[in-house]
Amino acid sequence: MTTTIEKPPHYDLEIEQPKTGYRYNQDPFILTQFIYQHRELWRAQIFGECLDLGTGVGIIPLLMARDFPTARFTSIEIQSELSALASANLMRNKLSDRIEIITADYRDLSKETALKGRFKMVVCNPPYYPVDDGRLNHCLQKRLARHELAGNLENLTQAAARFLAPKGLFILIFPAERLVELITHLKTVKLEPKHLRFIHPHNSDRAGMLVLAARKNGAPGIIIENPLMI
Repeated sequence: MTTTIEKPPHYDLEIEQPKTGYRYNQDPFILTQFIYQHRELWRAQIFGECLDLGTGVGIIPLLMARDFPTARFTSIEIQSELSALASANLMRNKLSDRIEIITADYRDLSKETALKGRFKMVVCNPPYYPVDDGRLNHCLQKRLARHELAGNLENLTQAAARFLAPKGLFILIFPAERLVELITHLKTVKLEPKHLRFIHPHNSDRAGMLVLAARKNGAPGIIIENPLMI
């Protein structure tokens, strides 16, 4: 597999990723910036143990490890090629002592007693499209990253609820058009939406994406924050 090494602006990081397979985009940066902007409000969660579901090459925990120097992370990735790159990225950036990479299907791991209720925060940049929505990419890495082939929204919210400690936070970035479906699944597993920000393409009045934080067993009531224009 041919790879490239990227140096994200404003971060002291070097990140190796496939040259032609799945490559990260701006979404992990939007998600981690959302968390950073709420760092005082969510201190108890941020500085507890954090879990990343579907880490790819490790971009989210790498960014968060730089933003929060004392936090610790566990990252799950189903594709062995990507998890190997994530492990290499930890060593390259001297973060192996703070981030653990697990090669596994999170749907299976969510049943592990040792992980149940362990994490103060679960973060995710999941596949955005159901299996029957649009054409599947010929590249396996891109297929799994974009379409819900290895777990749908119901699987994801159920797993997040099992992994989270009481009052823990589940934070994800997701298509705005699936908001109703997302909230339905969250409330089914007692993850209460608390903070929501819509993301608009530049000069568009229509949101394309959203970032949402939900609290396990939280009280009803959501804050709709100012939209982000990109």
